[in-house]
Amino acid sequence: MNRSVIKESLIVVDIGTSSVKTSIFDLEGNILPNFSITIPHTIISKNDGTSQQDPEMLRSIVEESIDIVLEKSEGYIENIVGVGLDSMASTLVGINKYGKPITPIYTYADTRSNNQVDKIKQDLNETILHQETGAVQHTSYIPSKIMWMKDNINNFKDIDKFVDFSTYIYSNWFENKNFKASYSISSWSGLLDRNKLEWHSDLIDYLDISEDKLPKLRPYDDFESGLNNNYSKRWKKLSETPFFLSVGDGMAATIGSGCTGRKKISITVGSTAAIRILLDTKVDKVPKGLWCYRLLNDYTLLGGSFSEGGNLISWAYNNLKLPKIENLNSELLKLQSGSHGISVLPFLLGERALGWSNNSKGIISGLKYSNTSIEILQSFLESISYRLYLVYEMLKDFLDKDVQVIASGGAIKNLPWWIQTTSDVLDKEIYISKDNQDTGKGVAIMMLRALGYVGNFEDIDSDIEEKYSPDKKNHKIHKHLIDSHLRLYEKMMNN
Repeated sequence: MNRSVIKESLIVVDIGTSSVKTSIFDLEGNILPNFSITIPHTIISKNDGTSQQDPEMLRSIVEESIDIVLEKSEGYIENIVGVGLDSMASTLVGINKYGKPITPIYTYADTRSNNQVDKIKQDLNETILHQETGAVQHTSYIPSKIMWMKDNINNFKDIDKFVDFSTYIYSNWFENKNFKASYSISSWSGLLDRNKLEWHSDLIDYLDISEDKLPKLRPYDDFESGLNNNYSKRWKKLSETPFFLSVGDGMAATIGSGCTGRKKISITVGSTAAIRILLDTKVDKVPKGLWCYRLLNDYTLLGGSFSEGGNLISWAYNNLKLPKIENLNSELLKLQSGSHGISVLPFLLGERALGWSNNSKGIISGLKYSNTSIEILQSFLESISYRLYLVYEMLKDFLDKDVQVIASGGAIKNLPWWIQTTSDVLDKEIYISKDNQDTGKGVAIMMLRALGYVGNFEDIDSDIEEKYSPDKKNHKIHKHLIDSHLRLYEKMMNN
């Protein structure tokens, strides 16, 4: 049987909060869907704020996904010219002197370090830290987690390195074993000095750790090649292939959806939600409530994110009597905006942007006996759109007046009602990215730039498949509901 052989391509590993997606992309940034695999995984969550994962289990899933993609590509793909990774950000795992994990992976959603955040805020100037690191002191970042680990785990003294999960798995694969991490993935730690592109010296001193306890900082286009003996046998095709340093999934999704510069802003709603812009300059002053992450010397990601997004749908299906998932969009379309009378603060996993409160909880106000389960879900999803609106308003000074809003992510793309609602809330047209894996595409584009196949991120276009236009009447309704949302938030903060 005749079959075409692709001479050169890329492998991208996307380590998300609910699954690992590993795919092959061509040298024009297009996914080759026949050579892709998605393997789900679960994060352990508990009422005490625990949010963690077994590092060896997740590493085995990542490596199995590469096995499967290589097997699928056998006879079809001649040469892999690069391997790239992105990862859920703000993960932390403790490694011993032998390079083995001795703690779980603590995720961004682990809130057990509340008390440690309060102590940092008491002892240090949080406003200065925000400007210098681009991150608000919060449980989703690393400084408080390291303090919590010191107070709560017996083997803390055996930790030789504090690394993110993607840096841990990366370090296992090469003959030249070292711990390197990109500026991008390290920006999400809350420990990077965004101006100096170095670990923040005052925070390191405060945490009573030395710089050699952290990875070596490098630009994402740094790479390792030369797999060690075990992996060169396992992945023969990749034995001398360059493996590029991991980047934050939010950075990759922004580039993959074509949102580079001030003319486009990215909304991504997968398990979690975020709204971001990628600027080709440094940001002198970070607006209060937003984060500011670095990629290279001349690229900055500015925006806000929330621990909730599509995971609210999963929560609702686990706890409410809802219509079949395939009927969800049609049922939501039957409802009128604001008719439920419910106000929601959606902080089931704690608040990030904009208030970054360590004591926030999910709140439902105005619930009546007549309200249905679908209306409760409607109010939760609308509340995420309201949070996106609040961040969007803060980003306006960095945007062109004719900015395009580009939406991506499975949770929102699979629910047209939610796209239309967000368009109504923002009072902006929303364009839908055609690619089903914008995050993976972003990593592919970044690799192509690093390998010299393209000169700039924007050299590879991202196609638009659909456009949603706002309903002015619904926008007015949502403006009133946003006011109610803010009043409820103020009450929560005052109690």
